[in-house]
Formats: sequence, structure tokens, C-alpha cells
Amino acid sequence: MYKLISIFITLNLFSPLTLAETSSEDLSTIWQIWKVKHKRIYSSSEEALRYSIFLDNYNKIQSFNSQNDNPKLAANQFADQSPEEFRLKFTNPAFSEVDPSTIKNNTMQNSTGLPPTSVDWRSKGAVTKVKSQLCTSACCLSDWAFSTTGLLEGFYFISNGTLLSFSEQQLVDCDKKSNGCRGGSVQNAMTYAGTRGLELEKDYPVTGGQGACQYNDQKVKYVASGYQFVTPNSTDQLKLAIIKMPISVSVEADQDIFKFYKSGVIYWNCGPFINHSVLIVGYQKMGALEAFIVKNSWGSNWGDQGYVYISTNENANDGCGVCGILKQPIISKMIL
Repeated sequence: MYKLISIFITLNLFSPLTLAETSSEDLSTIWQIWKVKHKRIYSSSEEALRYSIFLDNYNKIQSFNSQNDNPKLAANQFADQSPEEFRLKFTNPAFSEVDPSTIKNNTMQNSTGLPPTSVDWRSKGAVTKVKSQLCTSACCLSDWAFSTTGLLEGFYFISNGTLLSFSEQQLVDCDKKSNGCRGGSVQNAMTYAGTRGLELEKDYPVTGGQGACQYNDQKVKYVASGYQFVTPNSTDQLKLAIIKMPISVSVEADQDIFKFYKSGVIYWNCGPFINHSVLIVGYQKMGALEAFIVKNSWGSNWGDQGYVYISTNENANDGCGVCGILKQPIISKMIL
């Protein structure tokens, strides 16, 4: 009987019912099943607060889904977090946008020509499985490290024909120009990796925290000498760069449409204030919309099996792109 109720409630999380149409008994059951699914145990004093936040988020998600066919949202692992808490716990507080003059001085030579209609590096074998920062009620803010390893994994595959999974934990523990679990930058991480090399993830696995640097320089691989920016605010330039390899980008991740994303294409309601690093692994048409295929680091249970599809519309947000995705793309630089 419980299994049947669980199936019903799981489906109900995605149904177009509003809070007013759902009984208090249903909501209580939804809450209990959500806690089991996401392994939440609260103190008696915190339970009421988390339930109140959950109901608020649940109501917003159901209201959005009832009015929109694309994208769809879901009450995922972040549904017990207020907007302010999520911003502090799950987006990069150390994130700083790069000065445009700095980007201009370190931008790859512009490509020319028309990009192909689609690219997907997953089908070519250049993308590792979706990884996780091991976020629960808080997060080691290592998105920058995961975006960096994804960039280098793709570049190594293209250069050597072998897909390796590199260590985010080494970057968190050892890249002293970044701030470990308090956030960091792909630029610093790429500079570190170019100088010190990276171990494999199996040799230096993710812990979900930050510790003393323990890397073994006998096990590292040198993949790239550093990084360059892709010409910002240009869909065509970014697509031409994606032809060469997966690309590190940053997005605005603290809006509900991204935080609770489940499927479809984000093409609106996501601003230009970037605070989270991810990896573009391709682009494709999805119905009437064209979208970048974006790999996140919040586990495969988030979004569309760990991915989010973001519109390629370069007119959004005054040229910054949807979610700011065109603002400062980063590509690997060849070893000299």
C-alpha cells in the first residue's frame, strides 16, 4: 500500500495541482516521502520551518508548471531551502566576473564560418558521467572545480583518445588561489592544473569537504597549459568553440527556473548575474528551440539526468544570453 501511495505522490509532485487544490493530508504525505527520498532528518525545532519553506517552494513549482509547458520544474533536493539560503549555500560566493578588458586580452583567435546544426560530445565519448558535489543541506562550493575537470577531461579525450576522470578534490584542497569549499574560479584552477597537473579522481576522490593537500606529483597528468576566453556575447562564436571541445561557462543558478529545473529548455526568466560554473557539451534543436546541452555537478537526480538545456538566444539579457551563459566562456589552451 505504501508503495502505491509513494508512486502516486511522486507523480503528484509534478502534477499541475495548486496548493489550494491539495489537501493538508496529501501535503503531509508528500513532505514525508520527500524527506525519505532526500534523506532529511530535522530536529523538532527545525521541522516546522523546513516544512513551511517546502510548501512555499512546492506551491511555486506547481503554479509554474500549471501555466507553462516548457520548461518543467520539480520539487528536487533544494525544495527545503529558502531563496536566501540557497544563494548562500549552493552558489559561488567567491565568484567574480572577469573584467571585459582582461577577457579581450586573452581571447582565442576568432573562428569563421558557419557552425554545424548540432554537436554532442557525449556521443563522441568525450564526457564523463554526471558528478556530484555531494550537496545535501549544504554544499562544498566546488562547482568551479567540476567545471574545470570537465573541460580538461574533454580536452584530454580529444588530444589522446582516452576518457579519464580527473580529481576535483585535488583542486579544492590544493589550488590556493581559489577558496576551496568557499568557492573559486575556473581561471585559477586551469592555471593550477597547467602548472601542477591533475591526478585521476580514483586516486584523489571527492569527499564533499576540504582538507590538506595530499596530491602525488608522480600520478598527475598534464593536460593543458592554461585557458583562453571565447569571444563573449556571441552564440556563433561559442558554437564554433564547442566544435573543438566542451566549454566551461558560468550561469545564474539561484533563480527558481534553474534551481528546480526538471526538463525542457530554459529560454526565459533567468538573468545575467552569473554565480555557478558548469560545462557545455554540445547544442541541438529541441522542438522549435535551439539549446546548449549543459552538464551540471549536482548529481544525476537533479534536472534532466544531471543536465539542463539552455536556449542559445544571444539577444537575451542584453547580449549576455539566457542565464548569462554567453558572458565568459572558457576553453582549454594547448600545451606548448
